[in-house]
Amino acid sequence: MKILLAGLTLFTILFSCTTKKTDSDDSQNDVKGFRYARLVSIEQKVGYKELIIKNPKSLKVESRYALIPRNSKMKRPSGVKIIEVPVQNMAALSTSFVGMLDAIKSVETVKATTEEQYISNKMLLKRIRSGQVITAGYETGLTPDAVLKAKISVIVFSGFGQPFPNEDKFAQLHVVCMANYDWEEMHPLGKAEWIKVFGALVDKNEEADAYFSKVEEAYLKMEKEAKAIKQHKKVICGGLVGDVWYAPAGKSFMAGIMKDAGMDYFYKNTDGTASLSLTFEQVFNDDQQCDVWINAEAPTFKKLFELNPKFQYFHTVKHGKVFTYTHNSNYFWESSPVNPHWLLEDFVHIARGDKDAKYHFYRQLK
Repeated sequence: MKILLAGLTLFTILFSCTTKKTDSDDSQNDVKGFRYARLVSIEQKVGYKELIIKNPKSLKVESRYALIPRNSKMKRPSGVKIIEVPVQNMAALSTSFVGMLDAIKSVETVKATTEEQYISNKMLLKRIRSGQVITAGYETGLTPDAVLKAKISVIVFSGFGQPFPNEDKFAQLHVVCMANYDWEEMHPLGKAEWIKVFGALVDKNEEADAYFSKVEEAYLKMEKEAKAIKQHKKVICGGLVGDVWYAPAGKSFMAGIMKDAGMDYFYKNTDGTASLSLTFEQVFNDDQQCDVWINAEAPTFKKLFELNPKFQYFHTVKHGKVFTYTHNSNYFWESSPVNPHWLLEDFVHIARGDKDAKYHFYRQLK
């Protein structure tokens, strides 16, 4: 499976989270130390911390990890995977993980990652080009020999409910494979809250907590500000991959954040937390009722029409209300998961029609 895919897979991973959880969800999920994330918890034990990750489908515990201080002589607990912290060398197989590590100034711990063409972080790019960091286009490309040579102790990958390739072999080398389900969280802040997992891995818990607190405060402030928007723009979202238009489902992260921004997403009443598969004709007809198109797959109208000349007949295109992040897509995928308040702010600017707005990720097509 490819570690980081363009187009559909990236779209699905980033925007496959659902809307906000209520207070009652906290007791049902029994999450400790996390206010929004439902699939992870960290419990303090005697002499170590236990990281617990749940399966997103069943909500049952999938894996337990004992985070034991490096060089500790304590007896290793049974029934859990052992990780010595702080982790000094890890494989971070998603650019969103890179963004979280960068937020707590720990990019230097990354010794393996996805292909260079998907990386935005300048420090990591420099280390890749100097041979200090290995890259792999596919998870199977990260071989036990390469991992052993790089002295990697932990591999963090985007979980899809299946074991990591060669996981048994890695275990024999005392390399722990950890599935990350941040993309399955039900709240924009739930995904960002996984920064606490990386904080625990590199022993920067306070830094991770502080960063998330600032993100949370900014997000909630912007959400409150958006409530003042009186006229909610009708929004279409997504793009065409081959013959299929992929749009975020009604309970997805993207749908939730558009709602928080005061937008009226056209497919808000659909089910699911991932992507809808629609026909071009259906979206063309639906677009005629919309004011804004978000996530067009080109940085300019010229490039958009080269992809499909029929785009010029979209209502949103004819009225010039089309927005994209593709002018700097690597930065978007790397930074938006850990900075949902910036994403929300961009959407609020779009929802209000703010002139001369300074966007973090988006740009209006011209």
